[in-house]
Amino acid sequence: MQVTKNEISKVTLKNDRAQVQFKETAGDEINSVTKDCGAVVHKDLVAAMNRMKIHLVVLTEQPESSLVNHSSITDFDISLLDNYTITGYVIGGTDEHTGVTIIGQKMLKSGKVLNLISPFTKYEDEYEFSEELGQDVEMATYEVKEYLFNDKYGIKQQEMDFDVPQEASIELSNAAEGVGGVMTISSGKRKKKHAVEERELDTAM
Repeated sequence: MQVTKNEISKVTLKNDRAQVQFKETAGDEINSVTKDCGAVVHKDLVAAMNRMKIHLVVLTEQPESSLVNHSSITDFDISLLDNYTITGYVIGGTDEHTGVTIIGQKMLKSGKVLNLISPFTKYEDEYEFSEELGQDVEMATYEVKEYLFNDKYGIKQQEMDFDVPQEASIELSNAAEGVGGVMTISSGKRKKKHAVEERELDTAM
């Protein structure tokens, strides 16, 4: 049985969806594939991408880079970088020259957005946190493959219309993982009951 190998080269996140470029190798056949995915990304993929905020602020020499050191990086509090967003990354090079470029944005105090692109950084570079960089990119790429090939999707909160009996008057809390909010289905019969009660009150008066 022929085994297909997929090598991720570029990932872009936008509106909770991903666009992924990868090289597909099956025997002697090699294809370059770009896939625009319609499914919502899983929260694990988002979390893995968020780890790259640490490297983005260091590699682009942002003020928050002072928060990053060898003691803090493993369990770094990503919420300290909430004004940053990772929009994608690009993997390049081969063997010991393999590295990554991280793409993101910073929300400024003025409300404007500053686009940030890190310099291409090899995993075996003089970058102080190169080992952690390689691990974080590997984890993000693993989650991208789970999303692409193993249907590991997120669930988007949204309004849904259902055909339900008029008697139904229920309030459902969606307990599905990653989904918040409350869905309410209104009853037509309940309103009718109120109208009957009002007519009875008028007759009594």
